[in-house]
Amino acid sequence: MKLLLVSLQSNAYVTGLKYIAANAKDKGHDVRILFLPGYLEPELSPAIEGFIAEYSPDLIGISLMSIEFYPAKNLARLLKNRFDIPIIWGGVHTIIKPEECIRYSDYVCTGEGEHAVVSLLEHLGDRGRDVPPEIPGIWTNHNGEIIRQPPALPENDLDTLPLQEYLPDYFYGFHNSRIYNFSENEGVFRMYALYGGTCHMMITTRGCPFKCSYCGNSAFLAVYGRKIRERSVENVMAEIRQVVKNPFVLYINFQDDCFFTHSRQWIREFCREYKRHVGLPFIARVIPTMMDREKMLMLREAGLCWIVMGIQSGSDRVNFDIYDRKIRFESVKKAADIIAETGAAPFYEMIVDNPYETEQDTMDTISAVSTLKKPYIVSLAHLTFFPGTPLAEKAIKDEIVTPDAYLYRYLLNIEDTYFNRLLAITPCIPRALAAYLNKPAKTRRPMHVSLVNVLFFIVKRAVEPAVFLFVTVRSLNYRPDWIIRTILGNWRSTLSRLVSKYLGRADLEFDQRLSLARKNMPELFER
Repeated sequence: MKLLLVSLQSNAYVTGLKYIAANAKDKGHDVRILFLPGYLEPELSPAIEGFIAEYSPDLIGISLMSIEFYPAKNLARLLKNRFDIPIIWGGVHTIIKPEECIRYSDYVCTGEGEHAVVSLLEHLGDRGRDVPPEIPGIWTNHNGEIIRQPPALPENDLDTLPLQEYLPDYFYGFHNSRIYNFSENEGVFRMYALYGGTCHMMITTRGCPFKCSYCGNSAFLAVYGRKIRERSVENVMAEIRQVVKNPFVLYINFQDDCFFTHSRQWIREFCREYKRHVGLPFIARVIPTMMDREKMLMLREAGLCWIVMGIQSGSDRVNFDIYDRKIRFESVKKAADIIAETGAAPFYEMIVDNPYETEQDTMDTISAVSTLKKPYIVSLAHLTFFPGTPLAEKAIKDEIVTPDAYLYRYLLNIEDTYFNRLLAITPCIPRALAAYLNKPAKTRRPMHVSLVNVLFFIVKRAVEPAVFLFVTVRSLNYRPDWIIRTILGNWRSTLSRLVSKYLGRADLEFDQRLSLARKNMPELFER
């Protein structure tokens, strides 16, 4: 059987699809992955149509986050107009909103897809489309009748899953009206890959120990439970040792919600094996209250360069009462002090545009962030009310947002406000200056606004890139070979962020296409 898996996201980070593809291939099926970033054209491109006609898949899988709902709806419509091939939707949005997704597809996957998709392929091969499958985790749209199956149990032994590849030879992408095999055209792949393709994105665990009210993880608890499932060190190293054979891979980017959920014994064994067999710099994520100095020192010595930590808000009231995130800023400062001690490059994530946040909360956040040890980088994200989350349900009840507001805006497209600009530049200006500018609207003067605007332009175009370069160089232990490769591999993504205010180029283009489609194809957005 032939399986075509389609990604509509704005970058070529498709770890989930790679795992599904690897498992399908391991079970004897033929697989291709097709990258169609934010496809919102009114007609199917001849190149895409020809590619699908030539491959003639038995099943097409479309993966979508919530922001990709309308591109998925559009693509499914175009494919059904041209081909008689069953379509399954999967990904985060189908887990959160299966009732909505099944209206536009033949099947939806309501959980992890590795086993469910293979079972569906085998069902189609053995019994065909006319017999609705009885597969846990698969819903069927059978001639307009919705047939729901119970959720599938999550895979607890992650070591049983086949390893994903960095750049498989069955990975294709749509670029300039043509279809390219990415493994044969790595230059094209790097244009869409995060960090210029210098990173291999992977996970060593599934699950998150927190259930923050704004996060999709809070809606996943009913599907996956709260248990953190982890891969063995041996299994993780087997993937990495295959990946680093590609000479362009400079970093390993661990996408776990919190890499520090691993025990000290696991971390110790991982660091020993990583230093012995890999030795490349790597990136990991940490939750402030789970920071462990001993683990951090071991990881840093093994090659940890960048560490990503979610702060979300500097206001304890916001984190506790609104986000249900029981982390005081005092814990953030302690974790940040440990990061600063090790010389790793800190990347702190913040949520802005929160309608439940008062002006004083925002000022408290700026004051708090300004106390963190420099240098560090902050990333701002627009608060998105994802369906099924407690915060979204509250906001809809309070008539603050419409139930479908999350479908129209990319989360990095934040409001261009005084406080957002000030928060963005706070890591790069003196603490006293940040305090001087941190004023409520009623006492703010035109000179404050003008100064923030001027500083924002200077910081985003010159100071922040310099800070970014410095913390990166320091985190790489001033190794000239790593530094040169990092600059050469990331110049496109860095340049795009200098040109725009907050978004990377691919994100910005996706957001613009979505807005344009709402004007040109209003029927697509009818619910």
